[in-house]
Amino acid sequence: MAAAPRKVIVDCDVGTDDAWALLLLLKCDKVFNVKLEAITCTHGNTSVHHAARNTLRLLDGVGRLDVPVYKGAEEPLLTPVPEKDKHFHGVDGFGDLDFDTPDEALLQSEHAVNELYRRLNEQPGEISLIFIGPLTNLALCLKMYPDVRTKIKDLFVMGGNRHGVGNVTRAAEFNFWSDPEAAHIVFNNVQCPITVVPWETCVSEHKFLAMDWRMSIVGRSTNKVVQMLNQVETKCYTNFEWWMPCDAFLVAVFIKPDIVRHAENFHVDIELTGKLTRGQMVPDHLKSNKENTRVVDRIDNEQFKLLMLYAADHNDVEAQLSSL
Repeated sequence: MAAAPRKVIVDCDVGTDDAWALLLLLKCDKVFNVKLEAITCTHGNTSVHHAARNTLRLLDGVGRLDVPVYKGAEEPLLTPVPEKDKHFHGVDGFGDLDFDTPDEALLQSEHAVNELYRRLNEQPGEISLIFIGPLTNLALCLKMYPDVRTKIKDLFVMGGNRHGVGNVTRAAEFNFWSDPEAAHIVFNNVQCPITVVPWETCVSEHKFLAMDWRMSIVGRSTNKVVQMLNQVETKCYTNFEWWMPCDAFLVAVFIKPDIVRHAENFHVDIELTGKLTRGQMVPDHLKSNKENTRVVDRIDNEQFKLLMLYAADHNDVEAQLSSL
């Protein structure tokens, strides 16, 4: 008898890398026996309103409007919201280009936090969570419904940093910097296995992904979402030599666990009060505390490139994927 599919909920703040992550998951669901149960949206790269609209655009583009979408947190746990120097993905998360407005009546009426709890409570230990934006929705869920901490199968997070290298401040990665308290709550409460792909891993791995390869090879596709992302990333990555699909790295680790080439377990926590280090993920290199997180350092670059080609409807690579 065939194994039951792995059930997953994705929480995102849809900019371009979130879109690639979702596209990868949706395209590879049958190949890797995964079922996307729902998508929850949060603030981060853009407002939760724009994140939800971009999610609907993506689902419509791949004919998967059967996947329910829920709006969640509009801002971090503490206010005022941190000021951003720039919006890398555009103010609307999709380059501020004039794409068609999706039918927002397709959004579910339930709040993302309540829906997370409902699904986890009804299927305890059966649903994996992938978080590729700030962790606000999960932190709120844990505080509103503390028993949920034991009901998550496993948690995959793109965020934080391994060596204190930041991308929005000198010491903090964007997702954790956007809501450090939320990250602190999550890592100190969930009782399931946690896997993190941190910023430094994205920096090292993206140097195998030339922008020319991204645009002229991956981007040569009839897939409507890829064609849309071609426009967005042409604008966002002007003068960039390398492509940085951070969130897709994490989804690749989820769907194909053996893509990981090196990982190490640590107890991690998040700095909340440092003048220069607020939002930094701090691994316990002394190993004095019980490990709570697997930190992924390296993945197989060639396998990842095959996955991204397949996600972009280059179906000629399917045989290579199946043989891996």
